[in-house]
Amino acid sequence: PSDDILADYAGGSASPGISFLLAAHLTHAPESRRKVADYESVGGALLNTSETAEMSAGALDAIMGAIDAIDTPTPKKLNGGPLPRSVVEQLGMNCDDIPWKCRWPGLSIYELDGFDDEKVTLVRGKPGVAIPQHTHSGLEMTLVLTGCLEDDGVEYRAGDVSAHDEAHDHRPRV
Repeated sequence: PSDDILADYAGGSASPGISFLLAAHLTHAPESRRKVADYESVGGALLNTSETAEMSAGALDAIMGAIDAIDTPTPKKLNGGPLPRSVVEQLGMNCDDIPWKCRWPGLSIYELDGFDDEKVTLVRGKPGVAIPQHTHSGLEMTLVLTGCLEDDGVEYRAGDVSAHDEAHDHRPRV
């Protein structure tokens, strides 16, 4: 991912879908993790130099009470298989329980909910399967979780991110 996208993620301003993709990407990408940590450090340093604001006397107690009131269910043990923990936690199900839908022979998808106006999809393909040639309206980011994806002569492996906008016409192949 670009430095701008990583900086947005570190600063908390990346969209929910991009944040989800980047959290999974960071499990595979030490260089991106270092960059995000650097951006977070810069953000923390900037916060330390900003003016402080007065808060009401009971503000801290009110916030702590609100945190204590949050009902946190006991997490169930999930089997992630090849999926990063952040993906498994979002799915809320074991890797083997994903209800894949056949898109065409050799390619299945599972669409995730809860990402506002973004479309977030897991794609599983058999080696050699080509996705039909297409363009996009907006940005398409693809994170390879396992295996390899070839797109316009570029080979993407586990942890790699491919990003294409509406100007890009492509036909990726698993």
